[in-house]
Amino acid sequence: MSQSRVNNIAHSLGFSIGSLPFIYLGVPIFKGKPKTCHFAPIFDKIKLKLAKWKASLLSYSGRVQLLKSVIQSMLIYSITIYSWPVSVIKDLEKLMRNFLWSGDMNARKLVTVPWHIVCSTLDEGGLGVRSLSSLNQASNLKLIWDLMNSNSLWASFLRSRVVRNKSFIRHHIYSSVWSSIKAQIQNLWNNTCWMIGNGRRINFLLHNWSGVPLVDLFNVPRNLQSQLNYPVSDFIFDHQWHIPMDIQTAFPQLLSYLQQFSIPFEDKEDFLIWNHTTSGELTMKDAYQFFSNPGPTASWSKTIWNIVIPPSKSFLVWRLFHHKMPTDDALSAR
Repeated sequence: MSQSRVNNIAHSLGFSIGSLPFIYLGVPIFKGKPKTCHFAPIFDKIKLKLAKWKASLLSYSGRVQLLKSVIQSMLIYSITIYSWPVSVIKDLEKLMRNFLWSGDMNARKLVTVPWHIVCSTLDEGGLGVRSLSSLNQASNLKLIWDLMNSNSLWASFLRSRVVRNKSFIRHHIYSSVWSSIKAQIQNLWNNTCWMIGNGRRINFLLHNWSGVPLVDLFNVPRNLQSQLNYPVSDFIFDHQWHIPMDIQTAFPQLLSYLQQFSIPFEDKEDFLIWNHTTSGELTMKDAYQFFSNPGPTASWSKTIWNIVIPPSKSFLVWRLFHHKMPTDDALSAR
């Protein structure tokens, strides 16, 4: 687009002309794949926030609450949209870990509970601070789930760019959002299945609607895939399976295999099911649990995290259960 046209549009709409990248509602807006430099303003803002707090005057439980309610809420919008660089997440979690144990984001303290335990739920013996890595991956998975299931404007627009023949494109496009969430494509397909409605949204060959994608079940060679790479609806006629004779000849068991799947008489939408929930829906909580790998419940957790017990005392006992009190024996063992 020429600069003169940009000027005319800006003048007509009353907008000022900006440039990429910039921050909008706490979210960095940029072109292309997310890079470390795009998240520098958010990173610096968090460092400033941590530096201002007088952590030496706060109890450990107070620091935990600040990390959970303030720091992670500052990240919630941008971390749910983009796939953050691993180095940025590691640096942020290092600051959070140092702040929790020493009160100073730049000072590391010797006696600490491993960070993956801190990021476990209270029931699992942790502190309920969410892992930024798991949160980021879960958010991207939820976003690609919504892309396939939502009728919202953003989902419809992005689908028009990245979905061809009912499957995701493989070539590169300039989209900061798509470049982030496409890493979750395999997790999406490995943990979902399609329920047939009218069959218009389901790829007959590539999608999992029969328990296993047909391309894998019948080892369809690449030279025949183009003949089957169509919506399920194209292989249904008068509520019966209709498979071309040349395909039946190549795969004689295909038609008999398909007969076990009933075809709905109503003209209803196909829908995607998440395999690990009874409802078939994927919530943000479900997505986070998928990446955080919940562990066994700690039998003592409900006892120490009790409303009648001061949080500072609960935290002390929590450290005792994890054998992380700075006793002479513990320190000499190090």
